[in-house]
Amino acid sequence: MPGTVIVTGARAPVALDIARSFRALGWAVHLADSVPAMAARWSRPAFAVHRLPPPRTAFAAFRTALARLVEATGAALIVPTCEEVFYIAAAAPAVRVFAPPPDLLRRLHSKALFADVARAAGVTMPDTHAIDDPAALAALPLDRIVLKPEFSRFAAAALIRPSPRTVARLRPSPTHRWVAQAFVAGEELCLWTAAHAGRVTAHALYRPAWRHGRSAAYAFDAVDWPPAIDMARRIAGATGATGHLSFDLIRTPDGAAVPIECNPRAVSGVHLFDGTALALAILGETVPPPAPGTRRHLAPAMALLGAPAALAGGRWRALRDQWHAGRDAITRPGDRWPAAGALVDAARFAALGLTRRRSPTRQTTADIEWNGGPIA
Repeated sequence: MPGTVIVTGARAPVALDIARSFRALGWAVHLADSVPAMAARWSRPAFAVHRLPPPRTAFAAFRTALARLVEATGAALIVPTCEEVFYIAAAAPAVRVFAPPPDLLRRLHSKALFADVARAAGVTMPDTHAIDDPAALAALPLDRIVLKPEFSRFAAAALIRPSPRTVARLRPSPTHRWVAQAFVAGEELCLWTAAHAGRVTAHALYRPAWRHGRSAAYAFDAVDWPPAIDMARRIAGATGATGHLSFDLIRTPDGAAVPIECNPRAVSGVHLFDGTALALAILGETVPPPAPGTRRHLAPAMALLGAPAALAGGRWRALRDQWHAGRDAITRPGDRWPAAGALVDAARFAALGLTRRRSPTRQTTADIEWNGGPIA
């Protein structure tokens, strides 16, 4: 029976897709975030969008406000979409949450501990080691590794085959560990899954067709490759997880699916679904994957980032083909204002980042990211 759901992380386009899916299923939908989230606020028909305190810097206030929102809305379910998932799990609201418990979230988010989780599930992993002492960096074969902070986001944080000069500037410690992982050659793919008590109810495997440097993609193509799905099912089954399980993985030349990290949150694969499929999967019903070749893009990013990149790299025809063959994930017929809202959101993050000496990308998670420390 339809109920009431709170979708958090309203700043993210994936949150808007999930909210639309629940509304199509007949649920009352409330969105929430600790930033204005204009793309969500300007959607029509309008969603109720609630402002919460920033959980990273005001967790006690966030926990209280979240509990009050649950009580006021009568919500039966919270669906986190971004890194606020760690704070919601720690807050333990008196309602069902589509997320693993805190201990499992930590093991999945940690670039070091996830390797142990995957191996325990029978999944092949590259050699992965945590480093908490600068002296340990000296013995690393720099031409064959990837270095990244243990708790990080955005692929741009990874140092692929780093130079000795770059490594010399790193200062790993027991509280700020780095992870050295053997470099794996092959094609990079991304996978989003919805899991219920260890059972995968939906999956979307996709190729990041256009991306800003090595950061998140803004155009994506659905692909079909069973070994990747088998890998996700093994990990979901071994952990018994409920929630979003998202993976960056490598398709090696010999056909192996090798995950290099896990993100226990929603990612762009969500955009490849239509109608009620997302809501049904989150509620525990198995739904079919998107058809191979399905294309989606984020129109504001395609215009602001894709067009200059295409002009500079001689890829204008490829950009045009991607645009015409795909569909914008942010807008819908009769609901075009979220694209303008996304531009306003992006400008706000860029401006704040400038004042705080952060990149716009880093600013998007500054108030919700979790880097392994205590939550209190």
